[in-house]
Amino acid sequence: MPHKLHRVGDWQLIRQLGQGGFGEVQQWKNIVTNQEIATKHIKNDTNIGADQERKLKERWIKEYNWTRQFQNLTFIVAGVQLGDESAEFIKQLNDNHIWQLPVIILEYCNGGDVRKLLQQAPNVNGLVQSEVCNILSCLRQSVVFLHNTCGICHRDLKPDNIVIHRLPNSRKLYKLTDFGLARNMPAETMLQSVVGTRHYFAPEVVDSGKYNNSVDFWSMGIIGYEIATGVLPFIPHQKPFNIHFNLCKKPRNCIAITEDVEEEERFHFHTELAVKHHLSSHFVAKLKEFLSLALDSDYSRRGIQGATDGVQGPSRSPIIFTKIDDLLGLKVLTLFVAFKYQRLEYVVTPTMAMSELALKIAKDTDMKVDSLYLMLPTGHPHGRVTRVTQPIDLYVDEWCDTSEASKGPPVMVYIFNMKHCDYSAPPCCMTDLVQNCIGSQKKWPPWVMDRMVLDIHYILSKEHATMRTMLFGFKEHAMSLEHDMLIYQSVIKTVNIEKEQCCGAMSHFDALISAAKQQNKLNMANKEEFETNVQRLANLSNEIISLIEQTIHHYDSSLGIIRDVAIKQSADIYKSFMDADTYKLSRFRKLYITHGDKLSCSDAYNIVINLAKERHSLLMDEKLKFLRESLNQALNRFAIIPNTLQTACQRLKDIRMQLLQLNLQMLPAATSNEPPSMLQLSNAISQLHFDTVNEVPSADLDTFDSFNTRSIIDQALQTSLLLENAMETEQ
Repeated sequence: MPHKLHRVGDWQLIRQLGQGGFGEVQQWKNIVTNQEIATKHIKNDTNIGADQERKLKERWIKEYNWTRQFQNLTFIVAGVQLGDESAEFIKQLNDNHIWQLPVIILEYCNGGDVRKLLQQAPNVNGLVQSEVCNILSCLRQSVVFLHNTCGICHRDLKPDNIVIHRLPNSRKLYKLTDFGLARNMPAETMLQSVVGTRHYFAPEVVDSGKYNNSVDFWSMGIIGYEIATGVLPFIPHQKPFNIHFNLCKKPRNCIAITEDVEEEERFHFHTELAVKHHLSSHFVAKLKEFLSLALDSDYSRRGIQGATDGVQGPSRSPIIFTKIDDLLGLKVLTLFVAFKYQRLEYVVTPTMAMSELALKIAKDTDMKVDSLYLMLPTGHPHGRVTRVTQPIDLYVDEWCDTSEASKGPPVMVYIFNMKHCDYSAPPCCMTDLVQNCIGSQKKWPPWVMDRMVLDIHYILSKEHATMRTMLFGFKEHAMSLEHDMLIYQSVIKTVNIEKEQCCGAMSHFDALISAAKQQNKLNMANKEEFETNVQRLANLSNEIISLIEQTIHHYDSSLGIIRDVAIKQSADIYKSFMDADTYKLSRFRKLYITHGDKLSCSDAYNIVINLAKERHSLLMDEKLKFLRESLNQALNRFAIIPNTLQTACQRLKDIRMQLLQLNLQMLPAATSNEPPSMLQLSNAISQLHFDTVNEVPSADLDTFDSFNTRSIIDQALQTSLLLENAMETEQ
């Protein structure tokens, strides 16, 4: 359209959004209502023959009509019908448009398109799993709608034609657009024209020019592979002839073709994703099923499981959409094992039991189930892990977005060890290409060095993400411990009240006995045995009260350490390492991805060596080591406190009940000359002592965040030792 139109009435031209061979798209904004739209135009300088002009006009009118039909769909860019107040604006647009065709007015999507998303430096190795799911969901819904409801074959599916709209809550909607090559087409009709964009159209489009709506399935497969890995699946650096030749001979389940690094013109056919990515193994297994159906070179069986020949028709419904649904239905729980420097991922279902998840974790970490401590990051909707928690409760859909721009935590669950353990880490992640090529003096082809940039970026970003996850986890662990300890302040208050009541009851009992003796109203047949039992009860009471006081002191000391040391230190360490760009990831992106500098083998070698050194320094860092050990000790100390206090409180209640029973038993002795039964008193105190020594775990204790409570006496000794160790550590 002419550049002289920058303002028409209340509508202001903002910018040009994009352009292609024949068309361009502009962004407009109403300065009164703030409504934004996109307008699509044919370029005025389009110079084509009469036959092409006729076909272009036909396609334009069809696209214009289709976009006006697509209303209130979340997965397709809809046409916009402006009101009468914008009549002059629409007239001006149409009057300045070529061939007297109407300008296509569309809803404006403010987030660019998937092509631009893939070109962002963090995404050169593919998008995170949640993004892949959202884009495949958009394709699934839009293609089904076009094929089944509209009878349209899009014929030009590609990342450039999937636009992004960001909602105020930061959620992103993906929408299919650009129906310039779309065509009404019954399922059994064979088209005869070469359309689409290189790398995205199916082999039969070039081979024979005859195809059906399964060409959209092929394009979906190409897009799926590209958004998952950041690269096209079939030797994109090669000449079109070599690409097409290899596509025609690839096995049905082949989803990628690569060229041999050492031997030129030798190609490998892959049934797995051929490059590194950010996806879980469970997701990849389902993704491969979809890709093998979508990327079948034979259009007659493409997207149809088990098909071998014939033309696809209505009676042979494609299952390719079912495969996408399987992908979208996966709920992958993400966990991080702090002391193993290891990320875990498990598919969870509504029927999965916590014991099953615990066994999986124990197997993959070489831990015992009873030593697992599961911590949920701040803001987790489930709050904390309890005995009624199920694995599906731990899954948080909003936290599936693990991109660098995400505001959520890097994982849904952190795993710490309830017992002391040595921290370890697996070897640094590496790719075969980097291992084989770094330090080599051989002159590698440009495509190999381009691939090397992507592989090194993957290694750096992977290690950076793992480092962030670990440091974030320790920071969250410190805050979580403080939160859990503060919860028990009400318990401590209750225990103190019970302690005071028990001391008062014991004092009252002592006073009662003294008064009875002075007035000679308590006649005992076995006075010595009675006094021995009373003394035993008093000793037990004093022992429990002493334990409570030590435990509360220990609690206050631990809380002080967490508040004054661990929280501040963990935050400082996190900020220090993250701000320092420890692995030089930002620098690498700036040089070799944003600026496009050429990477040499010596550069690659130096980058990998620096990564290894910095990684070792991180894992051996003394401040980080001290923080790990402090948090582990604090967790183990605090794990004893709740049950110790609860059990001690119950024992004090039992003592008060025994005192009450003894008071009642003494009444006959004060009013009668007959001696009371010493056997009842002795048995009551013995039973109390027996119950205390043989305390069993409460049925209400949590599975993962508590210890089995042993005898109250053993706990007293253990707590005292822990307290002494804590004091030595503080000094």
